[in-house]
Amino acid sequence: MSETDGQMLGITVLPEYFQVEGVERVLDNCQDVAGATAITTSPYVMRLSNSEEGQREPPIDAGAGDVRLLDRPLWGKRELFVSTSPSFHANKSLYINTCYQPPQGDKLTETEGEVVAEALSMMKSRGLKTFFQVQAAIPPGYRVQFSGVVKKDEPLLPNGRQVDNRVAANASLASEDVLNYQIALIKDLFQQYPNVDGVRIDWPEYPPYKLDSAFLDFNPQVSRWCLDEKEFSDIRQVVSEAYHWLHGNLTDEHVRELTSLEALSDTFHNLGFHQGLSQWLKLKQRLVTNYIERVRTALDDSGFKDRLLVPHAFPPPFHYLSGIDYGAIGEFSDHIAVKMYTMHWSMIARFYLDQLAQANPSTKEDALIKMVYSLLEISDEPGPSEIQNVKYPGPDDPQLPTAKVQQKKFAVAQQQAGDTQLAALVHGYGPVEEFASRFRTAYKAAGNFAWVNRYCYLSDSKLRVLGEITHGS
Repeated sequence: MSETDGQMLGITVLPEYFQVEGVERVLDNCQDVAGATAITTSPYVMRLSNSEEGQREPPIDAGAGDVRLLDRPLWGKRELFVSTSPSFHANKSLYINTCYQPPQGDKLTETEGEVVAEALSMMKSRGLKTFFQVQAAIPPGYRVQFSGVVKKDEPLLPNGRQVDNRVAANASLASEDVLNYQIALIKDLFQQYPNVDGVRIDWPEYPPYKLDSAFLDFNPQVSRWCLDEKEFSDIRQVVSEAYHWLHGNLTDEHVRELTSLEALSDTFHNLGFHQGLSQWLKLKQRLVTNYIERVRTALDDSGFKDRLLVPHAFPPPFHYLSGIDYGAIGEFSDHIAVKMYTMHWSMIARFYLDQLAQANPSTKEDALIKMVYSLLEISDEPGPSEIQNVKYPGPDDPQLPTAKVQQKKFAVAQQQAGDTQLAALVHGYGPVEEFASRFRTAYKAAGNFAWVNRYCYLSDSKLRVLGEITHGS
């Protein structure tokens, strides 16, 4: 399904900026300067905290993103520690079918919570489309850093181990408790905030930020998605063998040959892994598609057929590892936001390279870099010759050159999505000129249909650039 075929520029504005800058100023910047036609926010309010009690803002991305700084300061700071409270008092009766319960409103809810409703009301009066962004599988679901996932719902590697220091602290998508919580939360939000047109769901997949994260999920609850326990056990065995092959059996010859998905497929076929790995990837797709379908059906059955459902998705070829089937989820989505977070692409490459190099110390670094860059399709240019030079860019550093690979990723995603509208989800982090070039490429590739994440990285100069590009398109 598709919401619209027209032009859109949406901006994600998290509530702390309504608290700090004021609702009217933020909306003036987004609508009048940048040309936004839609705004996404989230249902919480924020306060300053400390490193013991709070979380770093901006997010640290498992240690790799500690170079990030805010373009728009919060309470006078470009990096800080924060805590949050819900902006509303949850309807507890909606959450009776899940072990996860919404956080309680508190003093901050009482003193600051109304700013979210005020912002949504003013957005509607200005003719802006309004959305909430929530996390797909990280209860309580308001922000990526605040996870309350219980042990039984942790996604697991084929050997039963958890992934250490994950970027995305998602639960297993096979958990009925997690899914029921998510459905209850979205219904609660639509009841509490009638001015919201739709919801954007972040990470309704298995984000493959780390190599180990690409080998999820073997939580026992996943087994019911197989024909029987034997099929689940057989798939786990093959995936385990493939994992161990990558960790100690890569040779320079392998690395030189593995520079395309076709070559990787041929190698896995020769090793006897291909069929089992294919079954596993399809299993992940079923989990992801079921998740999105169940959310859509629940909203329709609860009187919210008119509300828009927009899942976020990793771009090709990452989506094969994350479990996204663009064609399948498109049936339940008003549009799909395709993540073009290019600073994360170099971070992912570094995570993968560090792990592969440590597990296969005899392989040459330059060959490993070429293999990873080629398989992930993350840059228009060859990578550096040393792994230490593959790194998360600083605020003033240019990101990877990606004009050609972005266009290819969109073309592949759109071919798979069919008639479903795709949106470019572009990250605002980075230098002004580099951001402008990156946004222009993605915006055009998506047919002038884009979201920008987030307002905190949109300096006044970047806001003006957005306005120039969107008004000139």
